[in-house]
Amino acid sequence: MSDLIKAMNPTAALPDQDMARKAAQVSAIGMILGAVNTAAEGWYNANGGAEASQRMVTALTGTTPTAEEIEASAQFGLMGMGLVVVLQLVLAGVQWRKPNSALPVIFLVLVVAALGMALLALVNGAGGRPAWLTTLTIVTMAMAGILHIAGIRGASAMAKFRAAQAY
Repeated sequence: MSDLIKAMNPTAALPDQDMARKAAQVSAIGMILGAVNTAAEGWYNANGGAEASQRMVTALTGTTPTAEEIEASAQFGLMGMGLVVVLQLVLAGVQWRKPNSALPVIFLVLVVAALGMALLALVNGAGGRPAWLTTLTIVTMAMAGILHIAGIRGASAMAKFRAAQAY
């Protein structure tokens, strides 16, 4: 367990293949953090976000949506978020069992986009989004970004160790 915690440090030395593997696996924890954030956003959008969604649609289109339209949109959004959470958890399992560098790179790009959108929402008054949700997004995505960077370093080190063993 302590090796896994050491592997979470993106600047830690990776002296052997076992430590490199643990560092690569750390990206799976970042994916789980992303799934937690996505679940929280989906929960908010399905429960407390109806008023914010109604204000946004009214501001963008000039028409007021009916309660049925808002409810249908919330249900569709919740199902979509559920699928994204399941996909993130499945990919986290893949990264844990068979670490590679492709998944951490993809998720790092998504993390940077999520951080950018959260910071933009913070600067623009969050558009009716509660401060706790913006804070949760910023904190979880910053942590996930650090873990994905460590995962990329670990996967790269694993590839170097494998190449060295091949000779």
